[in-house]
Amino acid sequence: MIKHVVNTDDEMSIRKVINIFLKKDGYKVSSCKDGSELLSLIEEQGESVDLVLLDIKMPGLSGFDVLEVMSSKYPSIPVVMLTAFNDLETGLKAMRLGAKDYLAKPVSKDTLSSCVKRVIRTGEEEREKVISTLNNLANQKELEGKLEDALTRLDSTTRATLLALSETIEQKDLYTKGHCQRVSNISIAIAQALDFSDERLRIIEGGALLHDVGKIGISEEILNKTTSLTNEEYEIIKMHPVYGERIIAHMEMFQPYKPIIRSHHERLDGKGYPDGLKGDQIPLEVRIISIADAYDSMTSRRAYREALPVELAIEEIKLFSGSQFDQRLVNLFIDRELFLL
Repeated sequence: MIKHVVNTDDEMSIRKVINIFLKKDGYKVSSCKDGSELLSLIEEQGESVDLVLLDIKMPGLSGFDVLEVMSSKYPSIPVVMLTAFNDLETGLKAMRLGAKDYLAKPVSKDTLSSCVKRVIRTGEEEREKVISTLNNLANQKELEGKLEDALTRLDSTTRATLLALSETIEQKDLYTKGHCQRVSNISIAIAQALDFSDERLRIIEGGALLHDVGKIGISEEILNKTTSLTNEEYEIIKMHPVYGERIIAHMEMFQPYKPIIRSHHERLDGKGYPDGLKGDQIPLEVRIISIADAYDSMTSRRAYREALPVELAIEEIKLFSGSQFDQRLVNLFIDRELFLL
């Protein structure tokens, strides 16, 4: 493809000589006698221009004035300055203002040819880099969009699986219908009051929905027994956190919920199960769900008793604040009436 060079100089004789040199090298050449004419040409034909040769000292707009406009409005068009002042300071000023190179007049054909060829080639390489960068950004944006869609689908799939497992739990224990969802709602409210991040809120939600998943491994006769449990039966019930951990052991997407599933019956005083954890050994997410779980269990009808009034359930939670439950969380739960969901 033939390259287009615009030669700008107020001296006609210099323009003619340079035009001859450029045409012999196979370039398409346009001539301008001053800066205003050059800027008009660029405005009309800028997309086809590959290089501008620009004299520094011209009537009206100087070469430096025009260069500033070129650098601002047409930065992709390389400019080589031509000057009669063969000194370093003038050349450096031109480079600072955006020129790709400068030549001192009178310029020989070889020097001109070499400079023009090199600057045009460099300009092409820079444009290719820009195009490549833009393409990469476009590809990256497309990939990010696909990843976001995939994560959304994964999140939907994960939530659907959580809800399905939660429903399975409640099918086993007929008297706890909706328990896991209510525990999730209360736990999320407490976590939001603590300004949890979105990621921690997702863990709270998933852990709450699955906290009783281990009950799948316990017989319905024990879960739905209408009379008091024997000591042996109670020990079996106490195994449901362990069973739950085993159920999700090979499900990678559920691993963040493991501490909640295993430890939601631990107590601050170490009298909980299955591990007898104490105080700060119990993660904050677990302590939150413990309160929500206990409150909803007390205010829900069970096989062996009717639901307790809200006032009595709140008094029970207050009574065990600091021993079974985290006192700070209990105060937050009650003061903000987070149980009214």
